[in-house]
Amino acid sequence: MRPEGFESLILYVSDLAGARAFYVDALGLPVLFEDEIIVVVGDGTGRIVLHRNDRGHDERGIFPNGSEAGAAALRFAVSDPDACEAEAAGRGLTILWPAQEATWGRFVVLADPDGRPVVLAKMHV
Repeated sequence: MRPEGFESLILYVSDLAGARAFYVDALGLPVLFEDEIIVVVGDGTGRIVLHRNDRGHDERGIFPNGSEAGAAALRFAVSDPDACEAEAAGRGLTILWPAQEATWGRFVVLADPDGRPVVLAKMHV
């Protein structure tokens, strides 16, 4: 279960439009993807996912821990989220969300020792 690299930092924001204005308009970061819930900004050196803190992408809602405005989650690139889930289960790690598909990729969410979400994802975008 070795990440291939750091994929992005997920920042939970109270005002998505305001956060977009700051990171895109003021700082000049390019938009890589956006919908009504997230705006992904960055370039080849790294990405920041600006994520509304009031809801998730579907009926699951937001991450169980660390999703209030100002909180963060880590996302690492992996080639096989399902294999990572199996290995995590074998090691007795906490799996917050099992491997599943999203519009932006396939992922599994583990908890670090403090309960912080750690996303292992194979991105489509």
